[in-house]
Amino acid sequence: MDFSANHIGYVIASYALSFVVLAGLIITTLGRDRKLRAEAERLDTERRKARA
Repeated sequence: MDFSANHIGYVIASYALSFVVLAGLIITTLGRDRKLRAEAERLDTERRKARA
């Protein structure tokens, strides 16, 4: 990569924006996974209590 190019600011901004968007998607996915696992565990516990 040529850091002396006139458009280097655009390139760096594009990479930074891509990083921020990907990080947001990863954080959202991990948060949703955590929430769904907790909900599944709660439902499983309720089902076990109902059978007992």
